[in-house]
Amino acid sequence: MKPAELAFVIVLVVVNLAGGFGLSRPIARLLGRVTGKPDRFFRYFAMLVGIYLLECVAFPAGMATQVFSIGLAFVWGMVFGLWLRGRASSDKVLKASLFVALYTSLPTASFGILLLAAKLLSGSDVLSAAEGTAFGIPYFVPWPLTTILGFCSALVIGTVVFKTLITTGEVSLLVHLGGKPPAEL
Repeated sequence: MKPAELAFVIVLVVVNLAGGFGLSRPIARLLGRVTGKPDRFFRYFAMLVGIYLLECVAFPAGMATQVFSIGLAFVWGMVFGLWLRGRASSDKVLKASLFVALYTSLPTASFGILLLAAKLLSGSDVLSAAEGTAFGIPYFVPWPLTTILGFCSALVIGTVVFKTLITTGEVSLLVHLGGKPPAEL
């Protein structure tokens, strides 16, 4: 592994550790308020860190195709929708699900942002289709996406938008369908 690649991996790991552990604290507190059980902070914190680690594994497993990462959005929408419905107002539940959706988008978004930054720092022409093809972006992809900037932008924006829409949409459906809340978590 080249020194630049090693540096990229180290920065990516540090950013994801900081994001995974740092952002799980406020979201765990929010979940404690939504469920009415703030004393379960460490349980929610551990649950969120586990979710984050699973998201970190899903991204490379899908080889940047987002299949597993987007698939997990359906899982989190179902889990959080069934768990939180009937526990608080729908506004509070949807707010919590929005933060969870954004939180689960961070592993992929951080990769896209750091990759773009690394390419810019290395002097790559991020607007060149030839540079994108040399990077590994297939030639049949439409022009704006054949560039490194287009690829990274689509990766970040697509992940955040799709995961947020899927997770919060599913939670919204389950909350508005109502019903008796499931067993305690």
